[in-house]
Amino acid sequence: MGITWDPQKERRLRKERGIEIREIADLIADGEYTAILENPSRPSQFIFVLPYHGYTHVVPFVIAKDETVVLKTVFPSRRFHQIYGESHETKT
Repeated sequence: MGITWDPQKERRLRKERGIEIREIADLIADGEYTAILENPSRPSQFIFVLPYHGYTHVVPFVIAKDETVVLKTVFPSRRFHQIYGESHETKT
């Protein structure tokens, strides 16, 4: 499984939120996510739910025709943290 993302989005997330998409991609590749769910607001997308820097983050993604996972963005989620936050140990 290949994982890719938009380099411009990566720079923006690093600057605005201090999020490193490469770290997120490594966590996903290592299976360090809590759940994979259908994205409730976008029918053609899914989301990874995973711990990152002590808080639950959501990573919307699509699967390209060549089966590459394309990460769209990363954001902390209070809603998912209330559901999953206490049930896992944070790795980073």
